[in-house]
Amino acid sequence: MTEKEWLDIGYDKNIIDVQAYEEITFYDVYKQWFLMKLKRIKEQSCDRIEVTFNKYYANDPIIEKYISKISTTNIIDFLTSCVIKHGDINYKEFGRIVQIINNVLVYAKDLQIGGAQLYDWEKIKRYVPLDSLESSAYKEFCVPLSAIHKVFDSVLNKKIYYEKQSACLCLCMNFYLGLRIGELASLTFNDFDFDVGVVRIYKTECKFYNRTEDGSRLGAMVYNVVEDTKTIYSVREIPIVPEVKAFYKKIAEHHKLCKYNSPYLAYDGKDTILVRSLDRTLRRLCRLCEVDYFNSHKIRKTFASTLHDNGVPTRVISDLMGHSLLSTTENCYILSRSENYVNVYNYMQDGLNMVSLLSRQALLQEISDFRLLFMYLPIQNSQCISP
Repeated sequence: MTEKEWLDIGYDKNIIDVQAYEEITFYDVYKQWFLMKLKRIKEQSCDRIEVTFNKYYANDPIIEKYISKISTTNIIDFLTSCVIKHGDINYKEFGRIVQIINNVLVYAKDLQIGGAQLYDWEKIKRYVPLDSLESSAYKEFCVPLSAIHKVFDSVLNKKIYYEKQSACLCLCMNFYLGLRIGELASLTFNDFDFDVGVVRIYKTECKFYNRTEDGSRLGAMVYNVVEDTKTIYSVREIPIVPEVKAFYKKIAEHHKLCKYNSPYLAYDGKDTILVRSLDRTLRRLCRLCEVDYFNSHKIRKTFASTLHDNGVPTRVISDLMGHSLLSTTENCYILSRSENYVNVYNYMQDGLNMVSLLSRQALLQEISDFRLLFMYLPIQNSQCISP
């Protein structure tokens, strides 16, 4: 293979000496593979790979082993060590660990580097103590109704955590939108089209490190709002139910009162709207309200489960969530399986009908009495909402 052919596939001779096939370590190939990934996937995905590598691989002897000498036993010992040393690993995290070593070895095999071989991963997993892994798929994942009552009361009536009022209102509004935290952080007033009656989701906040040519981090982490969602399926329109309109009005009034000059709904005068800022706000809000902490993803799952338990077809929920696979919605976001079929707007109205019809008008006028919110939620006996 010529030098040009090696460079075309991402080979960097400063990292791997092509001639030294028998003396190439796993770490050498990992660095080469990582540089190739930097050119092909999103920066934040590469950052996630690096975090996983540094946590589980960096101090393990396997990275110093020659590619040709890595055996099935070595891989089993490494994975077993990860599971035992880090007791909080769940299946998703374990999958990321396996993905790195598998991809690096496949990369070495494809490029005929170091005498790499392929392995029987089903066989390997049989000898790794997977029973000790935490399963995140079937835990109670909805926000308890009592916690929702407390948070809404504190934000709407008691004005708790007022210095972060915009962010708190946005987090409450997300019970009716089900957005990813990055999508919520990047939400602007112009994203709301009240003439059509939809919120347009087409951007998110991303965080990443700029890097040098050899893949090293360059400077501090960069935070940007980009018109580039998680997948193409994440570009979507969500119907505006009256509660969303009421929260929007509250947020706009707060911005005007505080003389904010920002297009972002969650802006509170000091911080640039960042995912980490919203996460901190939610954590402190839960503490001030004296409820068990729930993260933003639990709000998202509560949204999906509420719709499902009110008869919204899974296909519609999946579209509203921005999922690429229907199975993701079914297996990770909802528990019950009942379905009815009506038009989409009625799904949103009925599925998120968290107030009685008789009380709706008074609520929309001022959202002054939180007790009406969620009180008549027709899923009180749902499997996924704790009383």
